[in-house]
This record gives sequence, structure tokens and C-alpha cells, in this order.
Amino acid sequence: MKIKFNKKIYSLKAIKLAIKDYQKLADFNLEQKGEYIQVELTKIDKNFKEIIKEEFCNYVLGSKKS
Repeated sequence: MKIKFNKKIYSLKAIKLAIKDYQKLADFNLEQKGEYIQVELTKIDKNFKEIIKEEFCNYVLGSKKS
């Protein structure tokens, strides 16, 4: 699963914080591509597979001012 965050809206710091806090639920790969920060999630915990994308994005959004 890949999620793209626009650098004009989301900070790298907020995304890294979310990855740190969610690290027990999936493996994360972060890559900066032009105007975007792309996060790829693999090996997602089966108990969270259906909701992790929305929850992770909400977490980043709530942390973006950090």
C-alpha cells in the first residue's frame, strides 16, 4: 500500500513521527519524490489492514504542525 503526502501540506517530521508510532503495525518505507513524500506500507498487521491507511493519514494530519 502506498500513500503520497504533498510536501506543501505535510511535514517530513510529522510523517516520520507517525511511522515511529505505527512501527509495530507494519513495515514502512519512506521516499521523497518531487513534491511528494511517499510512504509504502508492507507486512501490515492483519488486525489493522482494513483501517491502517485512514488511521495513519489522520495521525499524520494531526501531527503536521509538529
